[in-house]
Amino acid sequence: MTTYAKRLVALIAVVALGALLAVVYIKGVRFPPPQFEPRPVTTTASDPGLDYRVTANGAYFQQADDRSMWFRAFAPQPEITVIAEQSTEFSLRLENVHPRALLSADAAEVSENTKGLVRQVRGRTTPGTSLQLKWRLPNPGTYRFTAIGDTGGDAELRWALQRSAQLGADFVLHLGDINYSPEDFARAVQTLNTSPLPVYVAIGNHDFHDAGRSIHEFFTRHIGPRNSSFALGGVRFVNLDTAAVAFPSSMGARGRLVRSLPALTDTSSGIREHVVFTHKPLRDPRATETDSYSHSLGWLEARWLRRELLRRGVGSLLAGHIHVATEFDDQGIKTYISGQGLAHADLIVDRPVARILVGEVAPGQAVKYRWETLDMPFAAHCSPRGWEVLEALGKPDVLGKLRAGCR
Repeated sequence: MTTYAKRLVALIAVVALGALLAVVYIKGVRFPPPQFEPRPVTTTASDPGLDYRVTANGAYFQQADDRSMWFRAFAPQPEITVIAEQSTEFSLRLENVHPRALLSADAAEVSENTKGLVRQVRGRTTPGTSLQLKWRLPNPGTYRFTAIGDTGGDAELRWALQRSAQLGADFVLHLGDINYSPEDFARAVQTLNTSPLPVYVAIGNHDFHDAGRSIHEFFTRHIGPRNSSFALGGVRFVNLDTAAVAFPSSMGARGRLVRSLPALTDTSSGIREHVVFTHKPLRDPRATETDSYSHSLGWLEARWLRRELLRRGVGSLLAGHIHVATEFDDQGIKTYISGQGLAHADLIVDRPVARILVGEVAPGQAVKYRWETLDMPFAAHCSPRGWEVLEALGKPDVLGKLRAGCR
């Protein structure tokens, strides 16, 4: 190879490497496994078989057939706009809507059928105009929510949702890790669709990847977006993806969402408080100078995220990942870890000690938090994931009793 050819090859290699680094910086990389930032969910939809298109706020598109478009809400008060060039009939299915949410539509020819958390809406558009559908809660300034993570997708998840309804919650913030076993995702979709109240889910590491395989597409297709936010009664809830390592920390959908949050000093936003919910905490409270634990966000990510959240006035962060129920101050961010969704602590001490976090919102006030017992019935423990936890904890006697009781 001539000197000129060698120089040309070297130049091409440098340019290619520079282009790759530029793409990495712009798009961001996630791992494991190494991959570019996954595509976010879409809130707009059209279909060749339907002569109208739809845009959504607080809901995302799932699928379409020759009769209808399906959306799933990730906010308590979703809005959908139907756009058509000519007068046409439309049909929409919207999941995860609170039973008490009321539909308002700027047209008379709209009908709605409610079944649990599912709304089926049919109507006719007016040529050249857009039709807006809005769901509103009767009293959006006063409400209650629960936060719990690490349930898996089986009986423990079903109980956590039932317990939340018992506690009078209007919705659940699930803090990630629905998928612990091969059947969990499918079971979770069934459970969420028959839940007594809406659930907004942060993606967990077990929901993002499994044994080096990417599985996050199932999560975003059926359960929710990886990054999203909604405001209700002056409080903004921010769902952040901390499931897999992000590089650079500030890139991707999470970085864009964080940068878009207005500081609380901006009174024009009408927001008096930000509440972040995610899977991994920024810091593992069990870590000491001599003992380190991996159940927290990586140092670089945590430093960037903590700095940006504090700049915007975020005062509380709700996380799972660690299977405990505790709270602590993390350099100015009050952190609540509610990760006892499997409630195996109840079995170890033979009494109900696992807890679920409850948040209360009232007009003009800061969110007030308290802990309640999860009170999980014995039958809800009869899933393989709970047994694996007990085995890992070295509790063969408890595991033996559990297996005997679950026959």
